[in-house]
Amino acid sequence: MSSAAQSLRLIVILFFLAMAVNWPYAFSSTYLNTPVDQFKEFLNESLGGDMTEGKYDLWWDLIQNIWFVGFFIGIFLNPLVNDRLGRRYGMLIANVCILFAAVLQWLAVFLHVPVLLIIGRAIASTATAVAFQSLVLYLQESPPTHIRGTVSFLSEITFAIFCIEGTMLGTDELLGNNLPWLTASILPLCIFAVIYLYFIPETPKFLLISGAERSAVEHSFRFFHGPGVNIPAVIKETEIEITQESFSITCSPSILLALDLIRVSHLRKALFLSVCCLQNCIALWTFIYNSTHFLEDINIDSGISKWSATAMMIVYAIFTIIGGSFVDRWGRRKILIPFSYLNALSIALFTLFTQLQKAQDFWKYFAVAALIFYASSYGFGVGAISWFISSELTPIQYRTLMQSACYSINTISVVISTFVVLPFYYWIGSYCFLILYTIPSMFCLFYITRNLPETKGKEIHEIVNELKN
Repeated sequence: MSSAAQSLRLIVILFFLAMAVNWPYAFSSTYLNTPVDQFKEFLNESLGGDMTEGKYDLWWDLIQNIWFVGFFIGIFLNPLVNDRLGRRYGMLIANVCILFAAVLQWLAVFLHVPVLLIIGRAIASTATAVAFQSLVLYLQESPPTHIRGTVSFLSEITFAIFCIEGTMLGTDELLGNNLPWLTASILPLCIFAVIYLYFIPETPKFLLISGAERSAVEHSFRFFHGPGVNIPAVIKETEIEITQESFSITCSPSILLALDLIRVSHLRKALFLSVCCLQNCIALWTFIYNSTHFLEDINIDSGISKWSATAMMIVYAIFTIIGGSFVDRWGRRKILIPFSYLNALSIALFTLFTQLQKAQDFWKYFAVAALIFYASSYGFGVGAISWFISSELTPIQYRTLMQSACYSINTISVVISTFVVLPFYYWIGSYCFLILYTIPSMFCLFYITRNLPETKGKEIHEIVNELKN
């Protein structure tokens, strides 16, 4: 099999792996966005009717934001599960839990029990956090170095594609008027995910660091790199990475490794860089959850607002696919930094146009264009790289802890922003987007521009040495 054919084979295998994790993740993130009126009716009927606006807001906030609470818990389970049991079993167990949670969410709307919906989303989000971090580790630790960037983009590509599915299924024309069918639509995929993951081997790097038998390591390398892989060469490179740091995940207390993220200069720098990159991802959740509301608020028809939100997701997916085809040619810095600046600019433009709409109504269409601009810049260069860059900056011993630290800080920021954005929006209008998103992103971008090393085509130990120097 030629090198190109082997690369394509691996991309297909890992695409389905990413789909198994990110289809439920994206669906759970978006299916609430479009059938808002139907869920309001569901809550009203389930809670006895005559529900006040305040009571509805309380229930809706719980249903939406319990996702971030569960995700935060799952982030801290990452080192316990993915380091102790392995990436494969971590992902497999998490997806079994996601399947169970999907059944609970279907039962919630079928039986009109809103509490079950909250419990189901809490379980799903906790398990999704574990599965998502397992996926990032798989996409970083499995492929050959020359396609590591392209393969790592598969996570964002699949998430973007299935955000479209979740958004579109929630429209009135599809399943938005039938909530039991809407929540049941994810069940076949959850079953497929569990079956598919059962047949995927553990990552070769984890097998090496955990002291697995040589035959298992070689089988994993051949599965992911192809039958013609130079086994001694790839094992040697991996062993250099493993022996680069003095501690091992199999013998060092987690608290010591966690403290190293602050005490050791190159780990601290990797932490700061990773957190700053993820800062640029925070606004996405606000626009995924509330874009329809923001557009309706500037006098855009409800139906057009819903389909504009869908169009934003489609553009996001298209540009993520395009970005994935360039990341191993242009490099991380040349994509991440300029497109992050453009992404911050798009939020500023959306703020400007929503303010101008108050004087002249036609500016509302420029606001829609600004949201599309936001989705394209985020998809091409911000989202995917920001989520996997921490794994490229960190030795394998510290990788899950680095993930947990970065993702937990990001989740706290997301929770705060999603809780305060609507009250803030009602208070000062769209200026809140500048305060919550654009200004913090600009400060982070200044630091990234000065300090982020290029990681394209480099082994992890080479990147870590750059940070040390």
